[in-house]
Amino acid sequence: MLDWKFIGKTIIQCAGGIPETFMLVVVSLLIAIPIAFLMALVNLKPERALSKVLQVYISFVRSLPLILIIYLFYHLIPLLIVGFGEAIGADIDIYGISDMVYGYVIFAFVTIPTLSEVFRAGLLAIPKTQVEAAKSIGMTGFQSAIYIILPQVIKKQLPVLCTFTTNLIKMTSLAFCMSIREITGEARVAAADSIRYIECYLVIFFMYLVICVLVEQVFKFFERATATC
Repeated sequence: MLDWKFIGKTIIQCAGGIPETFMLVVVSLLIAIPIAFLMALVNLKPERALSKVLQVYISFVRSLPLILIIYLFYHLIPLLIVGFGEAIGADIDIYGISDMVYGYVIFAFVTIPTLSEVFRAGLLAIPKTQVEAAKSIGMTGFQSAIYIILPQVIKKQLPVLCTFTTNLIKMTSLAFCMSIREITGEARVAAADSIRYIECYLVIFFMYLVICVLVEQVFKFFERATATC
């Protein structure tokens, strides 16, 4: 039989991991969006040498399981930081770096390639006359990209961005591998203390379900709002 009292306690405990989940998603997106947009602009001309390098990066991330990337970089990045510190004669305390920082870096790293492809598809849907019109009124390429093109790309790609964001929320469930106590991390602690894994899995099942449904509703609101613009 399910222990409903324990489920109630676990809900409260797992709710304590929502801020970490929220921060992982938001900060990762804030890091990834500008980089992904610039990558998309570069990849519009695949014959460029830089575009070919970026394609290798995209293929690299696509080819590896997320869990492997997490383990690889969570242990590799500290070694690189220590090596860099030794090279410049500085004593860097890697243990003073928060696990959340590693989370931001890793989730942004795996987010950028997919997001850049989303933006590239959106850019290809924008008529070239939009860019020419922006140039005709004296806008620079950067200004037209930020103020004219990017808002239209986001508007066109809102349904895809919604799916992407909910997938990112679900991906953060692996952050417990970096000792980050987000929703799944809190559930694993509760399960280890009680040996009641079924109840804990049910709790995180419904929590992710509710969170993702709410995110979908937010995106639908923006879709309706932008449809009238």
